[in-house]
Amino acid sequence: MIPSYKILRQREAPNAKKKILGNIHFRSCPGGLLATLGLAAYSSHQNDKDVQAFLAVYPFAKGTKLDDCSLCHPGGSITQGTKTTYYGSCDYCHITYGLTPPHGQVPLNSYGQAYEDAGRNEDAIRAIEGFNSDGDGYDNLAEIRGLFYPGDANDYPGLKPAPTVVMNLERILELPSHSQFMLNNATKQLKDDYARYDGVKIKDLLQSLRMSRKATQITVYAPDGFSKTFPIDAPDPQTAPNFQYDVMGPYPKGYYYGGLDFVNYAFDPGYPHEDGYPIPDKLYMLLGYLREGDPLDKGRLVPDPGNPGRLVLEGEGPYRLIVPQKVAGGPDRSSINDPTNDKWKYNSNNDHNAGASVRSIAAIKVDPLPSGTTDFRWNEGGWNLVDKGRVVIYGAIDPCDFPVIGKIKDNNGKAIQEVNVSVGLLSLGQIQQAISDKYGRFHVDLPAGEYILIPSKEGYTFDPGSISIQISGKGGRFIHFTGAPNP
Repeated sequence: MIPSYKILRQREAPNAKKKILGNIHFRSCPGGLLATLGLAAYSSHQNDKDVQAFLAVYPFAKGTKLDDCSLCHPGGSITQGTKTTYYGSCDYCHITYGLTPPHGQVPLNSYGQAYEDAGRNEDAIRAIEGFNSDGDGYDNLAEIRGLFYPGDANDYPGLKPAPTVVMNLERILELPSHSQFMLNNATKQLKDDYARYDGVKIKDLLQSLRMSRKATQITVYAPDGFSKTFPIDAPDPQTAPNFQYDVMGPYPKGYYYGGLDFVNYAFDPGYPHEDGYPIPDKLYMLLGYLREGDPLDKGRLVPDPGNPGRLVLEGEGPYRLIVPQKVAGGPDRSSINDPTNDKWKYNSNNDHNAGASVRSIAAIKVDPLPSGTTDFRWNEGGWNLVDKGRVVIYGAIDPCDFPVIGKIKDNNGKAIQEVNVSVGLLSLGQIQQAISDKYGRFHVDLPAGEYILIPSKEGYTFDPGSISIQISGKGGRFIHFTGAPNP
C-alpha cells in the first residue's frame, strides 16, 4: 500500500491524477486498504504515566476512544464574548488551563477521581475495576471491555450507534476527484482569497455510502466545537442574504477579480485582470484534501495572536469542507474596522461563503439518524481523527458490509459459548457486539474500515486479548480466540 504522503506527492507531478485515479472506477460498494492504528489522542502527552498505566493493564484500548484525555477528564462549556460553546475534554482543559504546564489542578470525572484516590498507578486501575464509578449500572471493567467511558453515565453497554464509516485518504482517493478554482469570500477576515482545491464531491461521497433517500441534511463537525448544517437539496434560484448551501447544488460558476490589495492570490491563473472575468470551472460542495496541489495543513489549536488567553484553529486539513458561492459575485473588504469607502466596501448582501467552509473536519452526520440509534460524540476523539487523517460519516447511510466470522475454543479445542465480542471503531468505541453460540461461533457484518475485537466472559482470560483487523472491499475475515478459565 502506498503511504498517503507519497500519493499526494505523486499527484503534484504531471499526469499524477491520471496515474493514481485513472484506472479506478466508481463502484456501488467501494472498498480500500486502511492504514494501521496508532496512539494519537495523547500526542502531546507521550510521557503521561497515567495513560501508560492504563494501556499496560488494558493494551487493547490503544488507539480507541479510551486512549484519550476524556477517559479521566470531563469536557465543559466556555463563554467567550456572547457565545457559549461546549468543548471536549482536551480543548476544555487547554482553553481553561493553558497549553503548557504547570496546568494546576485540572478537573476529573468520576472514574479519574476514583483512579487518583486509589493511588494513581496500575494497581489502582485494577483495584477500581469492580466500581461503578459513573453510576450507570455497569462496573468499570465491563464498560472498558466494551469500549465505553467508565466515567460517563451517558455512555454505557447497550447503546446502539448509527451506521458508521471511518474513511482515510486511500478510500477517499478511490472516488472520482474534482478540481475547482474559486473565491473564498470572508466576512471578518482581513482578506478574501482565490484558491484551487482538489477533493471529492460531497454528493459522490454520500452516494458511495448509499445515502438514504429520506436524508434531509448533513451536519459537518470540527473537533474544536465548530459545526455547520446544510440541506441535501435547496430550491433555486436564491437571493441575499439567506443563502442555503446544499449538498446537491447546483453552484454557479465564479468570477475572477485580479489585482486587489485585500485579496490573497495563491498564483496567477492567467485570467485577464478585469472586473468579473468568468471562471470556467464547474463548482461543487467538496471534501477537499489538496490546496494548490499540496496537502492541507493539519489543524491544531494555537493561542490567538490578538488574545493569548484564547485558542483558535490554525490550519484547515487534512480535510476541509469547500463551499462555493451560491450567488456568484466578487470579493469585498472585511466587515471589521475598514475605513475604505469605495466600490469594494463590505456588503452584507454579498455571498460570504468562506464562513460555511468547515476546516479540519472530524465527522459528517447524515440526518435523520435511524430510529433507536445514538449520536456520535464528535466533541470527544475528534482530534484523534484529525491526527490520523480520518473522517467519520454516519447516520442515514447504508454502507456495504463484509462478513467477519470467528470461533472461540479452549486449549483442548472445546467450544466456549456466551462469550461477548465487542467490536470497536477508531475514536467511536463499540459499534457492534456478538455472542458466541454453543459451537463457539460468532458473526458480525462490518463496512470496510479498521476495527478492534475484544472477547470477554466472566471468569475467563482470552488469548489474544484483542485482535485488530482491516476490512477492504476484497472480502471479510475469519478470527480465532482461545479462552481459559481463570485460576
